[in-house]
Parts: sequence; C-alpha cells; structure tokens
Amino acid sequence: MPEATQRFFDHQPESVKAARDFTTWTLRAWGLDDTGDIRLVVSELATNALAHGSDVEHGFLVRLEPRPDGVRLEVHDSRDPHQPLPGPACPDPAADETGRGLMIVTALAARWGIDPRQPFGKIVWSHFPTAPPATTVRAAEEVRTC
Repeated sequence: MPEATQRFFDHQPESVKAARDFTTWTLRAWGLDDTGDIRLVVSELATNALAHGSDVEHGFLVRLEPRPDGVRLEVHDSRDPHQPLPGPACPDPAADETGRGLMIVTALAARWGIDPRQPFGKIVWSHFPTAPPATTVRAAEEVRTC
C-alpha cells in the first residue's frame, strides 16, 4: 500500500487548482484514475480553507492517506480556535451564490467530519471508498443466474 502524502499550499486563489492537481497526481500514482469526486471535494475544502479557515499569513495543508477500504482526504487550516466550527449551510437556491461547499462534500464523500488541530486550527476530513480491483473469473467459477 502506498504511503500517505501531504503538501502545504500558500494563501492565494491559485492554490485551489494546485491542491486539485496534487490530489489528481497522487491518486493516479496510486493507480486510482477515477478521481472526480475527490477532486471536487478537495476544491471545495481548499476554497473553504482560504475563505474561512486561515488568514493571509497562513495557507492550508492537503493530506491524502490510502486505507484498505478507501482514501482519506484531509484539509488542515489555521482557523481561530474561538470561531464556531462550520456545518453545512442551507443557501437559498434563487439568491445565494455561495454556501454549498459542505453540501457537496456530504453528497460525494461516504463520510466526513471536522477535528481540532493542535496547537490551533481544524482538520476537515472526508473518506472515499475504493472499489476492489477487478479479478478474472474463470469459466468454472462463472456465476449463473436463472
């Protein structure tokens, strides 16, 4: 199994694309080519880290960890520990242009959560199951249905 990998990104808008590219490259190096859901979630979490989770002196960190049952994605930020933890918003579809990021995470990840980070900040994590590798079925093992 590959090892977990991580990369720090500066507090700038271009870092969202860089985080998405890092995620794509890492997952492909691990033999996982269908990365659309994880790419979208890392984009949303990186955008949230820039907009709400860190100030201009601090960026964010993306960590990917392969697990036997899937991939864990983490986005670490330096959020002020006195701010309340975020949760999914309920934006008005007709009026609000933002506020859907955690709704997208909820829809695409098998599970997700928020953990405190020491000495300060938070970790927003999400889990994506991976399909087991395809196996060749021999004729004698073929499953038949009526």
